[in-house]
Amino acid sequence: MKRLVSLSIILFCLIGHTQNLAQLYKKVSSAVVVINVESVAPDGEGSSFQMALAASQGSGVLVNSEGLIWTAAHVIQSAESITVDFLDGDSYPAEVIASNPMSDVAIIKVSGTFELKEKKIATIGDSDKVEIGEDIFVIGAPHGFKQSLSRGILSGRYIPDKLSNDFEQIEFLQTDAAINPGNSGGPLYNMKGEVIGIASSIYTTSGGFDGIGFVAPSNSVKNLMDSSNGPWTGMETLLLNEELTRILNVPQKSGLLVISISSKGSAGKLGLRGGYIPAVINGNQLLLGGDIIMEVAGIKFEDKNSRSLIKQKLASYKTGDLIPIVILRNGQIGAAQFQKQ
Repeated sequence: MKRLVSLSIILFCLIGHTQNLAQLYKKVSSAVVVINVESVAPDGEGSSFQMALAASQGSGVLVNSEGLIWTAAHVIQSAESITVDFLDGDSYPAEVIASNPMSDVAIIKVSGTFELKEKKIATIGDSDKVEIGEDIFVIGAPHGFKQSLSRGILSGRYIPDKLSNDFEQIEFLQTDAAINPGNSGGPLYNMKGEVIGIASSIYTTSGGFDGIGFVAPSNSVKNLMDSSNGPWTGMETLLLNEELTRILNVPQKSGLLVISISSKGSAGKLGLRGGYIPAVINGNQLLLGGDIIMEVAGIKFEDKNSRSLIKQKLASYKTGDLIPIVILRNGQIGAAQFQKQ
């Protein structure tokens, strides 16, 4: 009899947990959006290529009644145009408000008048309080399959270099919930239905999902909302390692390679140029031929902490100040200035 009672309790708990997740999905799913992005990319091969608009998708989550949406920085970083699609069928153009590529978090906003209707606004949780082993779930549009749910646990916390030179923590949460292309920017929820992170990237040896996904903590996005230090440059970049520096003949220890760029971001307005030559180096797909930023505000790119030092230096400038920048373009070094916004 005791065994039957125990089995009944286990079955009841399993059924209750499944129903709870189904109820949570219904409660929160209308806050999740599909983000459609158009950006400029090379089309064709060899000397016959031309630059054309290319479409891509990501996900995001609605965080207020005015149409503010959280997503991943890499989803929108070089966007020429953005539209967001809601579960109720509404579709809106959107613009970038702020972006922090180092933490891979960004904030976009619906352009024009936004109608909330029956859409739910996401509840934001405290990512510092989530514990390893907790049940979580992710909603997004993997490979274009909209409003797809995957579940798992919080597998760990990952802080690559503990503290950077300006004592800024760059933290990511790790999960075994399935994350695939199109999930990027989508919300990670705890079992209270609170957003505790934004899907960022995966670690893979197969090219598909291998059970190791990384998520930017919700507190990182809250910090971006509370600060004015996340202007949208509108460019996707790569910090060059020693090998790439040699290959590209950069006359210093490192540099920031401009891979792609939006004409609407501050970098595009400055006249910086993105890449146009597709290449694969050490398994990484890149666009070469773009500008290489060698120095900003008198600080050279030398290692992975250079960006933190530059960020710290930029904070000392006042709005309207001109900031010097040194660029390597087609083998020639040139100088320019941009105005702090």
